[in-house]
Amino acid sequence: SSGINAEYGVGGWMTTLLDRYSYFYKLLPLLLTGIEDEVPAIAAKSVEMFDKAGKQWEEENEQDIKDEKDFAAEAPEYYGVLTGVTRPRIGCRILVSRNLSKILPGLLNDLNTWVDETRLKSVRLLYSLLLYTETNCTQHLEKILYALYKSCMEPGLSSEIDRCTQTLAQFITPVTWKPFVLTALAGASSGEVKSRVGVSPQLCTSCLRVLSSLVTGSRVELLLPVVQEVMDTICRPEVNETSHRPLYKELAAVVQSLLRVLEKDVVAYSCQLFFLLLRLSSVDKSDEEAKEQVEKMFAQLASHQDITLEELYEKHAPTVVEQLCGQHKEWTRHSPDQSLFGELLLRSGKTCAKIMPGIYTIFKDCTAEEKDPELRMGMFTLLGRLLREAPVTSDAAQQFSAFSVDMIKEIIIPNLEWRAGRTAGSVRCAAISSLWALLRSGLLTSQQLKQVQEELMPQIVSTLDDDNCATRLVSCNCFNFLLNTGGKECFGPEELHKLYVELLKRLDDSSDELRIAVTDTFITFFSLFPEDYDREFYKAHLQALFRGLLIHLDDPSPTIQEGVFKVLEIAGKIHPQYLCEHIDNVKHKHRSSLYCDKLLTIFKQ
Repeated sequence: SSGINAEYGVGGWMTTLLDRYSYFYKLLPLLLTGIEDEVPAIAAKSVEMFDKAGKQWEEENEQDIKDEKDFAAEAPEYYGVLTGVTRPRIGCRILVSRNLSKILPGLLNDLNTWVDETRLKSVRLLYSLLLYTETNCTQHLEKILYALYKSCMEPGLSSEIDRCTQTLAQFITPVTWKPFVLTALAGASSGEVKSRVGVSPQLCTSCLRVLSSLVTGSRVELLLPVVQEVMDTICRPEVNETSHRPLYKELAAVVQSLLRVLEKDVVAYSCQLFFLLLRLSSVDKSDEEAKEQVEKMFAQLASHQDITLEELYEKHAPTVVEQLCGQHKEWTRHSPDQSLFGELLLRSGKTCAKIMPGIYTIFKDCTAEEKDPELRMGMFTLLGRLLREAPVTSDAAQQFSAFSVDMIKEIIIPNLEWRAGRTAGSVRCAAISSLWALLRSGLLTSQQLKQVQEELMPQIVSTLDDDNCATRLVSCNCFNFLLNTGGKECFGPEELHKLYVELLKRLDDSSDELRIAVTDTFITFFSLFPEDYDREFYKAHLQALFRGLLIHLDDPSPTIQEGVFKVLEIAGKIHPQYLCEHIDNVKHKHRSSLYCDKLLTIFKQ
């Protein structure tokens, strides 16, 4: 074919052209490009012709390269594992190395051209140059890396760039490439690098891509001296806190490479890797593939240390919370650390109980009145999820319970106070929802409920009249719970008389769901009346209750009618005769006397 003939011709010039030494820097790119050709026959012919040219060059320069041949460095231990080729003869390697400085500038410039085919051929040629020059490319390392950063952003070159970078890592030690890569990464993340590749997040993403491949191609014993500096750099907020989503994919690749290469040596860097995995897990929950990858890395991190995932969280969660406690006062709703905090709590399970002091401090400060309303809503939503989803053991319950009273008094109650505006209403809804989650969790003892009842009940009564229907509904549920839990010890006749007016008002609510909840609350309410209740003395209260309930016994909704009927079945036991008198007075006004007749049958027997 024409390709084979072209390589044959170039190979012939390399060996027979009289002035060939002056043209090596022009002929070598043609021959080396053929070595990476997609057609196997062309690639084989190129290798054959270059090997022949290299052998001839060795014979012609035998005296000049005698020392290099006698004391030639052995091939890297993993040579051929990543590259998949045998080591070229020394004549070929020296020939390429001596002409590298002439070839490289134009090649690196072509890597950034707008023609796709040219970029692809250029990166394949770069791979061949790195393979043949081995450690002799060190003096050009900064320029090569910079070109790789830029090329990473070009579509269709990722796999070729990875191959180049991993090949580079075989010959250049981590101690050598570390200053260039980490300086570029730190500068890109902080915005100090002004280059033609674009804004800092994109350059930072490219740097992480190159770093991942360099780590993958490095041997663990050579990598260990620089791992701590690598970890410190990628853990910087400027690197791992960004709105540029593609960056997190490359950050995950760096973490994966470190886990793969370090294996058991990962122990010393476990906490920083744990932090990064939490960051990755908190970023984009809609990407199922990314979520699965992060879960596998969590499992790997625990496995390399011969511990379980639960033990991993117990080991590092306190450190992460301590670190967050120093920064949480500056959070907004969109702060990456706020999302990370939520991810840590939801993942840690019962471990949360052991770090409750730090958790409580963060919740308290982030739900203060002066904080961003969106942040406060987010924190209450997180608190509710934590109380609903965290597995409760006896130890965990004890730890949570110790903070429950303070949580109600210092976090929830201040946010239940009425303030004008829809945003304030949303905060109240989030706060009352958190209270409901706390009450249902079983973490509050009856003694603790008594401690907060006096302060809490007025706020719940207030939120029963909130503009937000969801707030009113949850408030009613909380009301019912507190009545049921407090019992007759906490709610005597005087306390009950103060509460029923608000419940009656809610029977006129626009939401049938809430009205049904109110009937359930009334059942609990009437069950608290003492046996020695002075019916004659409190007759006015009973009159208001019976009149209000009988109105809704004729409600258009059958479900509401049924609910009110059940309430009156219990309420009538307090003063049956008085209820029957009221029924006789209103029965003729009802569209249907069915439930009135049922009640009369029950209480006139």
